[in-house]
Amino acid sequence: MQVFLLRWFEKFPEFKTRDLFLTGESYAGHYIPQLAIVLLKHNKHSKNFKFNIKGVFIGNPLLKLDQDAPATYNYYWSHGMISDEIGLKLMNECDFDDYESNDSHNISKTCNDAIAEADKVVGDYINSYDVILDVCYPAIVEQELRLKKYATKMSVGVDVCMTSERRFYFNLPEVQHALHANRTSLPYSWSMCSGFLNYNESDANINMIPSLKRILRKHIPVWVFSGDQDSVVPLLGSRTLVRELAHDMRFVVTLPYTAWFHKGQVGGWVTEYGNILTFATVRGAAHMVPYSQPNRALLLFKSFVNGRRLPITTYPPIDD
Repeated sequence: MQVFLLRWFEKFPEFKTRDLFLTGESYAGHYIPQLAIVLLKHNKHSKNFKFNIKGVFIGNPLLKLDQDAPATYNYYWSHGMISDEIGLKLMNECDFDDYESNDSHNISKTCNDAIAEADKVVGDYINSYDVILDVCYPAIVEQELRLKKYATKMSVGVDVCMTSERRFYFNLPEVQHALHANRTSLPYSWSMCSGFLNYNESDANINMIPSLKRILRKHIPVWVFSGDQDSVVPLLGSRTLVRELAHDMRFVVTLPYTAWFHKGQVGGWVTEYGNILTFATVRGAAHMVPYSQPNRALLLFKSFVNGRRLPITTYPPIDD
């Protein structure tokens, strides 16, 4: 990635003086901090061009698996998706301190049984990336796509079949031709995650908090935001990790936890540490925040890029 960016800046030298913001969601909790560290190393050793990194902005990020994994089951319980009995079983039987991203998860059989029981109760008819949305029936929507070339299934203002639509759209020959994609006529279809690539799943076990510390020590602002309807990487884990990170770095609270507003409505909640580390939730948002709350996501992004806090007041007062 560093080589790619250097070549890109060589091709477009007018951008060398531009500010660089590093952003992403989900597994970006790994690759954005890792990229930032690589660029900082380049800056340290380069006598010529240096990257002007102005901020890191990561949403519902996987940061520390042994914290993010139990947060999923705490989220299930707090949202009434599993019973007290299952929640207590998870609490009593599971020690997530050495949790790993593999089949056995490096935990006891009784814990794995409790996890399996919880997953069974939650079931297949819940979108784990946004628990308030209805689910899409792929077989039905794919038939509609073949017959009509389009299909829409709306839930709470969100097209829940976008994954199937996206896969259909990007595999249309005319679309691939327009994008100059699949020029070698690959024998398989495009998909978001490919089984033809060699993913190292153990990388998910890496603790990214030390990387965030290195970034913050360079006085680079870090924003972590969470859609509050996501059970995959829930706000419960991310919020705790940010607070613990602030404590480890001896940051004081510079903005106490409070609601932020967009167009007269609560957009979520936000807190800030040391005038440099921000955690914000986005009310009603999914794992991919812009997917379900694009307007609130845009205000969040603008605030980050402009170096401003999210608005914590609104007008008129509700009791006027």
